[in-house]
Amino acid sequence: MILNAAAAVFQDLGFNIDESETDLGVIVCSKKRDATSAGQIAGAIILGLFSGVAVPVDKHQLIRVSLITCPISEKSIAVRVTFQRIIYNTYNQVTKAESIKDPELYQQFYEKLSQSVFLEAHQL
Repeated sequence: MILNAAAAVFQDLGFNIDESETDLGVIVCSKKRDATSAGQIAGAIILGLFSGVAVPVDKHQLIRVSLITCPISEKSIAVRVTFQRIIYNTYNQVTKAESIKDPELYQQFYEKLSQSVFLEAHQL
């Protein structure tokens, strides 16, 4: 029930489910977003004008989410989720890979998951 509720939340948030293993309690999702920055592009243009060399800039980012569930008793399940982002430049090279540590993001996710679990449990 938790995995179904989590999958629904991820899809509502625009993620595509990449991997799911119900026996292990794992879901991995991702979504692609724009990562361009006006300041970075302006700097690349100026540097390119002076050096005559094309300078790569950030192009897109892949937001990945991993959710793991683990039973801790007959009536309780621990749910752990991590959000990461991987930024690619115009040469399709990874320029940054990092965990997203915004507490508000995690709080919002768990609130939505709680609502989804309630709806799933009551078959609404």
